[in-house]
Amino acid sequence: MIIFDDVSLSFGRHEIFKNISLELRGGKIIGITGANGAGKSTFLKLAGKILKPDSGSVNFSIEKKIAMISPEMKIYDSLTAQENLIFFAKLRGVNLSAEKILNLGERVGLDLKTFGKTPTENFSTGMKQRLKFAILLSVGANIWLLDEPTANLDDAGREKFFKEIQAAKVEKIILLATNDKAEVDICDEIIQLPL
Repeated sequence: MIIFDDVSLSFGRHEIFKNISLELRGGKIIGITGANGAGKSTFLKLAGKILKPDSGSVNFSIEKKIAMISPEMKIYDSLTAQENLIFFAKLRGVNLSAEKILNLGERVGLDLKTFGKTPTENFSTGMKQRLKFAILLSVGANIWLLDEPTANLDDAGREKFFKEIQAAKVEKIILLATNDKAEVDICDEIIQLPL
């Protein structure tokens, strides 16, 4: 569980959240929806302890390993897809074999036999999004924070992501911030902002 205990957060004079108390449990995909500027990305950052609330607390029921995909996530353009995967996995204490790298590419629909040694500056936006998801899959996190995870993907890419997310929900806490109808449709529960 991720436990929000009387959480409040403001940016300057703008109050984003006030006295939120809730428990987010695994075993389902929890969608976070709301108008632009409602605080969807901020909610994810609070849930992952990337942001600290002004008051109250966010706690985990047991120690958790977190991974996040967001539009703000940067990969290194001068590195190849393989080098990016190896680098980000090593940051989390994970060593990837050549076989595992190819498998991750296959799972997200990114042909790493062909493009693995290509600098990512030559990747399309959709290919970069697939690489970000491969990075998330590589680290073995049990909390996934997904901020518009299928943005810039074609239909085949979206289907691969949805399949992976649905399969993972059994053993993970998955929070998905979105206003995209297809992403909302795969959610088992919706939290509509503002709360």
